[in-house]
Amino acid sequence: MDVQDYLTAIRSGVNVIGVEWQTEVKGAAKWRKHTLTKISRAVAMTGVEYKSLAVNEDKTTGSLPWGEWDQYPYVVTHKGQSYLRIYTVDGSVKTQYFVDGIDVSWDEFAEYLTPSQRDRTRPNGGTLTIKASNVRIVDAPAMAM
Repeated sequence: MDVQDYLTAIRSGVNVIGVEWQTEVKGAAKWRKHTLTKISRAVAMTGVEYKSLAVNEDKTTGSLPWGEWDQYPYVVTHKGQSYLRIYTVDGSVKTQYFVDGIDVSWDEFAEYLTPSQRDRTRPNGGTLTIKASNVRIVDAPAMAM
């Protein structure tokens, strides 16, 4: 999604939106000939001060771990790419997995991944910084349910 289209869709200030993004995943070396895709949807907030989120109440928050703010607090740039900063609503991230365009379960998808990629303790929500070109839809929160 174009950054300007995103900013127009969310307007300004703090917003609650539905967002969908697609990620092409590089699998384990022996499966590289396959196309691995994840499509995720979530209810998210934009325009929120990270340090002001309730989950960070007793934490010290610093600057971005990478990149620079382009349009604070919505857009981060890094190495010539634009990323959209969102804060997902707990439990709202839903992901579909595809191998060569065929919808598969997580367990089947995981067979194509490296051991570290299979780690289910990796974050699936919270604060996400998503490559702008991967975002497909920004709409009302109901679209993500």
